[in-house]
Amino acid sequence: MLVVSILTFGSLAFAGGPHTPAIGSAERQAILDAARVRVAADLSYGGAIRFRVDDLNVYQGWALLNAQPVTPKGQPIRKHCVEADELTIVLLRLTDGAWRVERGGTICATDVFWLQWQQELGAPMEIFSLKGG
Repeated sequence: MLVVSILTFGSLAFAGGPHTPAIGSAERQAILDAARVRVAADLSYGGAIRFRVDDLNVYQGWALLNAQPVTPKGQPIRKHCVEADELTIVLLRLTDGAWRVERGGTICATDVFWLQWQQELGAPMEIFSLKGG
């Protein structure tokens, strides 16, 4: 089963252009689970975290998540930034069959810091098109 999942992730990640994994898919679950650990640490939050996903772009073994962390009941979990925008943006990479966080998390931001990641890490530009709020 693991081998099938790895082959499925690999073929989806490298086929065509960027895509958004379907809700309930194994690929989406694996990406969100990997991001969840970083975001929980950033928020110093020990409870269950879900994501209200604004954007999830996957391409060539990279994923960019733009989301709002929420409780299982849908209540936003906040960092309470002062004089900065609170953003949850996570860049992940598929390595050895597992999604791993490369950069980001829940951050108090005053600029578009994630635009540097394409040059710093070689992530494909195609995943950086964010439409969500």
